Amino acid sequence: MRDDFNTPDELEAEDAKSDATAGRQMGIAAVIITAFLMLGKVMGYGKEMVIASLGASRGTDAFKVAYNSVIYTIYTKVEKLLRPTYLPEFVKLKREEGEERAWRVASAMTGFQFILLGVLAAVCVVYAKPILLFVGKGLADDPAALNRGVVMLRVMAPALLLFSLSVMPELTLHAYKKFTLPAVAEAGFRFTVVVVSLTLLYIIWPSYYSVARPFRGEDAIFAVAFGVLGGGCLRFLLQLPGLFGKLRLYKLTANVLGDTSARHILGLMPPVLVGVLFSTMRTWADSRFGTDIGEGVYTCLDFGRKIPDLFLQTLPLAVSFVVYPYLSEWAVRGEKDKMADALVTATRAMAFIYVPLSVALMIVSLPIIRLVYQAGDFTGENAALSALGVYWYSPGLFFFSVEGAINKWFFAFKDTVTPNITGAAFAVVHVIIGYLGVYVLGQSARSRLSWVAAALTISKSSKVIVLYSLLRRRIGRIDLGKQVVFAIKLAVCVGLMGLALWFLEQQMAPHLELWQAPGGLKVKALVNLTASFTVGAAVFLGAARAARVEELSLVVEAARKGVRKLSAKLGRNRD
Repeated sequence: MRDDFNTPDELEAEDAKSDATAGRQMGIAAVIITAFLMLGKVMGYGKEMVIASLGASRGTDAFKVAYNSVIYTIYTKVEKLLRPTYLPEFVKLKREEGEERAWRVASAMTGFQFILLGVLAAVCVVYAKPILLFVGKGLADDPAALNRGVVMLRVMAPALLLFSLSVMPELTLHAYKKFTLPAVAEAGFRFTVVVVSLTLLYIIWPSYYSVARPFRGEDAIFAVAFGVLGGGCLRFLLQLPGLFGKLRLYKLTANVLGDTSARHILGLMPPVLVGVLFSTMRTWADSRFGTDIGEGVYTCLDFGRKIPDLFLQTLPLAVSFVVYPYLSEWAVRGEKDKMADALVTATRAMAFIYVPLSVALMIVSLPIIRLVYQAGDFTGENAALSALGVYWYSPGLFFFSVEGAINKWFFAFKDTVTPNITGAAFAVVHVIIGYLGVYVLGQSARSRLSWVAAALTISKSSKVIVLYSLLRRRIGRIDLGKQVVFAIKLAVCVGLMGLALWFLEQQMAPHLELWQAPGGLKVKALVNLTASFTVGAAVFLGAARAARVEELSLVVEAARKGVRKLSAKLGRNRD
């Protein structure tokens, strides 16, 4: 028992005090984090727009393969390894044995991670070419683009040390229920990538003019690689101030085998590692499929994925971050009813937001791609391919939104086997569907790209359904009849919205085609999207209010509280 509490009664009183404000604190924190994550995603789209201005070519494919399939994959897999294993153990030790004991584990895990990441960075530098050929075989068709990819991978490799290491301060801050600074660091990472990229583009790789249009040299893509290097390092450094009062407890060590809790964390990792390896296989398969389909196709596929990700890597990510420490505490205390209530609340909130959003994105997939990406050397054909990606990713939006959160319920029970083995099985399903679609069923670049995107929607949706059925047996009682009524109401509201949007698109399309807009294609796309989302939101929210869907008032109230708290924080910072 930790020294901070003298009796079990005092510990119980502290738990009751935390539970009394848990719902309100989680709601407000989720809104604040979402705001910063949204800012980061907007800056991330700035990076994608910079890349799109360079066209969809083997050169941009090379960057996408090097960043998505190597650098960012390693970062996300480190996070996936540590979040389910390290955070619950840190929370448990801090609660039961005190901060000093918890920080001994944090120190050992940080030192061990630093050594491991250093080795991985060195491997990426030395074996850059064979790594790229393995995950993007199609790059071999253009030796110049392949060589640029090798240079970019070597430029970005050192960022692995601090970029991936930034997961440790992030998780530690989350264990203390401090969520804002990690979200600020994520936004800072994306902001730095854009600023460094644009600075280098206009200083080192400026535009050259030919046939009355701007054109940048093929080496201009290097600017984005240097941006990733700078942003990755900054993501780590920005989080350290939040731990200044605790860093005195940090010890310089990497002896994970000499600490029983660190060994316990490592013991939980093998099933997580299996899941990580299979999800990495899925990422590599997509890059292989995309580069094999044709030049620039993988870039278009990735652009299509980025549109749903704008909505997925904000609120759902914030919810999964915020709820996890509370779930870990409730699991330690055996309070399964609280876990059941939290699951129902989170799932219904995500369904209320993301089911209608998925339908809307399917209908306006082409206008949104035109608005965000179509400029410079990114052609109408490229836009049509990317829009197909949006169309086929969008049906899985709700399932994508709850996937990260539902894993946390299992991890709170220190069950790393069930979600990861299930994920590994459906990663194989993804690869099989993608392979058949690209090499057997698909007859054109459009159909093959569609199969690769649909593979993710089918496999992830199936995985989430299976996980929900397995989790249902392990938590408290859920009123299924009440949830069926909610599902029927939601289906009616979304159906009305979908019909309204379809009719609106049919009426607008011929008028927009004939309109000579002063700003060209982007103004047309903006008008199209503004009208569609305004009408869609009005119909859906009106129907939800008429049907008395309670999530409408809950979401509005949480947003109001979050905005008030965020405004107060910003006001204090100005003072």
